[in-house]
Amino acid sequence: MQSTGRKRVVSSCVPCYTRKQKCNRRYPCNHCARRRRPEECAYHSQALQGSRASLETEDRRNEDVPAEPVAAQLQYGSSSSEPVSALSDWSTRRNSAINQGSESLAELFGYFEDSESNTMALVRKLGLSQEEIHQHAKDRPIPADTSEEIQKNIARMPDRQIFDFLVQYYVTEVHWIEQLVHPPWFLARYQQWWGLGPLSSIFDVEFAVLVLRICSYAAQFLPSPSYTIDRIRGMFLADIRDACDDIAEQLAAICVRLDARGSLLRVQHLAFTGLRAQCEGRINTFWEALNSAIRVAQRVGLHRGHVPSMPPMHGLETEMRRRVFCNLYIWDSTLSRQLDRIPFLPCALSPEALPCMHLSPNIDDEGAPEGYSERLIQARLANFWRSFTPRQGTEYDATVAEERYEKFCTDFLTTLPPVFALEPSEEWDARIHTLPPQRQILHMTIFDSLCYNFRPVLLREQSQVQSLPAYKQVLLASQRKALAVAALKVLDGVSSLHAMLGGSHTRFAGIIFPTFEAAVLLVGLCMDADFPGSGENYPPSTTLRIDPLGSGKAQLTRHRCARAAHGALTRLRTLAEVSNMASVGAQTLARLIDKVPNLRVPSAEERIQAGPVQRPTPSSDATTQWPSFEHSDLSGLSDFFLTPPQEPDANWEVLIAGLDSSLNKQQ
Repeated sequence: MQSTGRKRVVSSCVPCYTRKQKCNRRYPCNHCARRRRPEECAYHSQALQGSRASLETEDRRNEDVPAEPVAAQLQYGSSSSEPVSALSDWSTRRNSAINQGSESLAELFGYFEDSESNTMALVRKLGLSQEEIHQHAKDRPIPADTSEEIQKNIARMPDRQIFDFLVQYYVTEVHWIEQLVHPPWFLARYQQWWGLGPLSSIFDVEFAVLVLRICSYAAQFLPSPSYTIDRIRGMFLADIRDACDDIAEQLAAICVRLDARGSLLRVQHLAFTGLRAQCEGRINTFWEALNSAIRVAQRVGLHRGHVPSMPPMHGLETEMRRRVFCNLYIWDSTLSRQLDRIPFLPCALSPEALPCMHLSPNIDDEGAPEGYSERLIQARLANFWRSFTPRQGTEYDATVAEERYEKFCTDFLTTLPPVFALEPSEEWDARIHTLPPQRQILHMTIFDSLCYNFRPVLLREQSQVQSLPAYKQVLLASQRKALAVAALKVLDGVSSLHAMLGGSHTRFAGIIFPTFEAAVLLVGLCMDADFPGSGENYPPSTTLRIDPLGSGKAQLTRHRCARAAHGALTRLRTLAEVSNMASVGAQTLARLIDKVPNLRVPSAEERIQAGPVQRPTPSSDATTQWPSFEHSDLSGLSDFFLTPPQEPDANWEVLIAGLDSSLNKQQ
């Protein structure tokens, strides 16, 4: 009989109420979780219960049937007032997981597919074929609804000639810095991609993301002394970057849905995502993008050489896998040291994993340095310092730091090739225009690493220093001078590199970051009113054949350090017009300098009297040719654009001819 009294408020979930089970009123509840049906756990809205007819529980006491569909929105639990569609959410997640290729053994269990030691290797040994094991989502066609979503995003891409300009600019002006792609292959594939119809493979979608990321990154270096433009075909550079990033984000998410494992292309475009964030002064975002790239790299086996279980690949692909992973290792080593983080790649890069092919076809002489040589030396440099990484919380030992420095001079600096030595041979500079800036970046990194070797001397309390034996106090004083010399070398290198790049406004973190860090070191040293002190009673000079810091100690003066710190502040203030990183760095450095006696920052009136900062003026040809892209006559640029308005560029084959040439050298 139905009760005529006050209606009891139902707080159990629908399945528990139907089955007359005691519900713990959570989401999902204990019984729904035990039945492995969390998506069915749903609660009636409290607002709805007052207006509904009372539930006929007596008639359903012995029934095991689901309750009526809930017409109103559902909520996570009886204590929550926020309505959510829990049933729909769980169903969507379950269907999404099913549709993302989760039938793959490697994806579900997380195995590295081509391992020679994990359970996947044992499964192969027990007789399952590659086709039975490897069930990649990329082997399946793209669903129709997803294909439509892809095409909608492709249709939003800016004009092709905008991409042509940025791709050409990247290859000729920016690529030499990181070298994440092989230009002949990339340019050839870029031409083919534009001729495709609707994209039918995940590879083509991933390549579209790579193009978008490269163009967004390249636009960070514009305007430049060579191309004084603020727009391309009427579209502002900022709008181009935003459009490229937005479309790339959408397409990248689709690629992850279709293929959770990833590919070399995904590692590359994730790396370019981080590089763009670095240019914008978002170093933490760069660190996170690096983490994502390393995870994908490990899933696809970039951290391993070619193993028998891997499908056959061309020598060029193997080399590019090594080069990309080498870059990840360099960034991971550098950032983990600068940010005081635990590296994502804990092991040193083995010699077998290092790139080993010559892919630069521009110089006929076999003795010419390969374009990737600087990155290889950077990897060796990272390997060296990783072998001496102190444990967390270890107290600084001046003697150990001095031994590290001596070993660095004898074991690393003496092995540098002549063109990259600290006193280099410049015989190839005229023929390889990227060699001088590459060498300068390497030298800056070398001296920056020496700064990190001696920097803890600034963090020691004066009371601790005074309690040390006399000989250790003398050693610490010597190392403070060595730290100052290293910081001055970094700032000298920054000035030289900035001049090589045109001396203009730039967002390049390779200019801004070391400028700020080295200047802070000099200001910290000058906090001591007696620095650098006298040169008497210092340890005798060592017998090192190469001693990059020893000779500079004798010429070190407080005035030189102060002048270098002010020069760094001037550079940061100049670059603050285009870089938030430089702006914040300049403000911080100015406040620090104000705290140091006899190191005051010049006032605004004094800076005006000193005159404006002299900046190199772009060449008249560049200024005339590129005043504004929207007013340019594109028909006269057929030799530059990869895709002229009327007919294919006859010179395009020249840009990709290096592919055949480099492949012939490998055979």
